[in-house]
Amino acid sequence: MKKVLFLLLFVVFLTASTAVYAAEKAPLGNSNIAVKLDYIKFTDDNLKDADVDTGLYVGLEGYTTIMQNLYLGLEVGYANPEGDAFFGNTELTLVPIELNLKYSAEAAPSLAFDLGAGISYNYGEFEVSGGGSSDSVDDWMLGGQFFADINYKIDNFFIGINGKYQITEDFKDYEFDLNNWRVGGQIGLMF
Repeated sequence: MKKVLFLLLFVVFLTASTAVYAAEKAPLGNSNIAVKLDYIKFTDDNLKDADVDTGLYVGLEGYTTIMQNLYLGLEVGYANPEGDAFFGNTELTLVPIELNLKYSAEAAPSLAFDLGAGISYNYGEFEVSGGGSSDSVDDWMLGGQFFADINYKIDNFFIGINGKYQITEDFKDYEFDLNNWRVGGQIGLMF
C-alpha cells in the first residue's frame, strides 16, 4: 500500500512540475509570425501533364495562444508555377487562405515541435496560351490540411522546417483539384 501511495504521489509531483514549467514558458511565445518558403508539389496528374505540378510557395503565417501549448492562426500563401506543355504555355496560380489549430511542445530547451490541422479557402486559376490565343479557368475551393513543424528558437526569433499536405475540392465543372504537399523552411518572430 505504501508503494502504491508513493508511486501516486510521485506521478502527481511529476505531472504538476511539467504543467508549471509549460505554463511558465509557451513553446513559441504568446503570439508569433513567420515567413515561409516551400517547395510545392501538386498531386493531380492533369497538372503534371500541363507541366505546372511543381513550384515555389511563399507564405505568411501568424499564431496566438488560445490554451496552454495550443495555437490558433492564419496563413496566406502564393504559388505560381509556369510550364511549357505540348499544347502551349501553361500557368497555375494558388492562393490558399488557411485557418489552423496547432499543438506545440518543447522537445528540448530551444527546440519546439508542432502538429496541426485546419480548413482553407483556396483561389486557383489555370491558364493556357499559345498560337495567339489564351484561355483560363478560375475558382474558389474549400480544403483542409495537416502539417508538422520543427523550430529552433534563438531569443525572440525562430527558424525551422515544415511539411504540409493539403486537399481541395475539384475545380467547378472540371476534373482536377489543387491537392498538394509542401516542404520547406520558415523564419519568424515570437512575442
